[in-house]
Amino acid sequence: MCGICGVIDLAGVPAAGMAARVEDMAATLVHRGPDGFGRWSDAGIALGHRRLAIIDIEGGAQPMVGESGRVIVFNGEIYNFVEIRAELEQAGERFATQSDTEVLLKAFERWGPDCLSRLVGMFAFAVWNPADGSLFLARDRLGKKPLFVARAEGRIAFASEIKALMRLDWVRDGARIDYRAISDFLSMGYILSPKTAYANVEQVEAAHWARWDRSSQSWRKAEYWSLAEVARGPKRADSPAVDEEFLALLHDAVRIRLRSDVPVGVHLSGGIDSSAVMAVAARVAPSPPKAFVARFDDEDFDESGYARLVAAHVGAGIETCSGLEDAADLGRMLWHYDQPFADTSLVPCFHLNAMARPFARVVLGGDGADELLAGYPTYLADRAYGLYRHVPRPIQRAASFLADRLVRPRYRKVGWDYKLRQFLKSGGLTPEQAHFWWRAIFSEDEKRRILSPDALAEIGDYRPFDAFAGHFKAVEGAAAGFLDRSLYVDIKTWLADDILVKVDRAAMASSVEVRSPFLDHRIVEFCFTLPETAKLDGTRQKVLLKRVMAGMLPAEIMARKKRGFNSPTRPYWRPDSDIGGHVPGIWAGLVLDATREDVTFRRFALSVLATWLEGPEAPST
Repeated sequence: MCGICGVIDLAGVPAAGMAARVEDMAATLVHRGPDGFGRWSDAGIALGHRRLAIIDIEGGAQPMVGESGRVIVFNGEIYNFVEIRAELEQAGERFATQSDTEVLLKAFERWGPDCLSRLVGMFAFAVWNPADGSLFLARDRLGKKPLFVARAEGRIAFASEIKALMRLDWVRDGARIDYRAISDFLSMGYILSPKTAYANVEQVEAAHWARWDRSSQSWRKAEYWSLAEVARGPKRADSPAVDEEFLALLHDAVRIRLRSDVPVGVHLSGGIDSSAVMAVAARVAPSPPKAFVARFDDEDFDESGYARLVAAHVGAGIETCSGLEDAADLGRMLWHYDQPFADTSLVPCFHLNAMARPFARVVLGGDGADELLAGYPTYLADRAYGLYRHVPRPIQRAASFLADRLVRPRYRKVGWDYKLRQFLKSGGLTPEQAHFWWRAIFSEDEKRRILSPDALAEIGDYRPFDAFAGHFKAVEGAAAGFLDRSLYVDIKTWLADDILVKVDRAAMASSVEVRSPFLDHRIVEFCFTLPETAKLDGTRQKVLLKRVMAGMLPAEIMARKKRGFNSPTRPYWRPDSDIGGHVPGIWAGLVLDATREDVTFRRFALSVLATWLEGPEAPST
């Protein structure tokens, strides 16, 4: 895991000047790579790299120059680099290091963009080819590693984080807020890719590569992996063979993610996903990895007892992170995100990774299983809505009215009161709109009372749901039921732009690499060939995972309901007067009554937005 950056300027800046620019960019990425800095420069171009040494500690320095003269900077891990290296060696290639970077570079030199289909890993990388003046950029299939780009006449720059791009005058001076992204944020608490909060900065999308040519300044992007094609494809019959294949894939995904020249641990919540990763890791590793556990003082949020149960069951050591409710500097945390981001679990994620860092630079996690095997309560809500949508609208309106008047907030961990009110407000929506609504923070009408007239004019007729509708449409077909379509949409939105963003920034803030076995693309593809009943059968969720883990985990874990990794946010709420009109682009036209409704997500989102607009400061070093 590392931080990468680069800049090309056709104005003919000397190599020394380009080197200075990329050094300045890389200085903002030290947290992503505290173990070393490397740069490569020539007239009009420079590439930079901050290294977090995981594989081949002594020999994997970057930027790395290949026999063809191509230069690579790479962030991430190629988990199957051992197997790809053997294939390349059989074809006559010789290696000077033991690093996955060299394997990736030689694979690209031999196969070009086609090498991407051979990779099992998480990655964002750039390859400069001086022979033809092309810059090639690529990002992993699910978007685990970030890659941002800014382009202007005669210039292009890329980086692992937006803050590195902002070190360039031409990017910083041209930066302005994209209020379509702010609309995304107010709807969902995150921004949909490829947008960013800045109109002049974009993301290379997951499962895409992009190429920029110096001579023509052309910019071309292409998708190299289509999950939609898999989701639309035929389904296999459920059988004992399905269980065996899934468990074999999970074992292999964990096995190759344990490859490391530094200690590896596991983030363990006590839920079935992280518990499954821990149970498999304990079987395939020489000894059980250490478990890192979050403990909340509020019993409604705390799951550490279940995590300790799993750790004891597999014989793993345990480190517990407490004090998670203590108010930290929200601005310092948001500095790592570069744009507004309001997942409430970002706070404990920061604390947990900071606690893990002295013990392990690499940590396995359970992310992805909910999106693959229908673990969220939103999928149950979809099923219930299939019945509720046929209730006459007057009755729906009356039910929502009564809930608003009679149900008082309990401020529990996504309590039933919040879920009930949200569900009853869905009357009149299509099933696709309802699925979007379950996680919505502010409605379109409410956003019109939050945003300024100028911001609304810039947004125009843009609606965040339009992106969701496009993803739903991409997986229309006879083989894809509504559950599979919803899972696909959540992978392209919620997972890519919320969950994986949260994990990457919170972990990298403490120079920790998080690996997600469930997001091995082989497992992802496999799960989309399953019948829906292997994921959600009646009200039973994650059916397949529970079947294969039945003999490997304690019965108490198998019987647990989904809890989620949320945290109390009240310490971060700002008063209305502090959020309102003095901040450009937003005004206090919407009043939130915390005595009448659970305003947890709304107050946190507005506090995050105000803090970001004021400009969070960089952490002190």
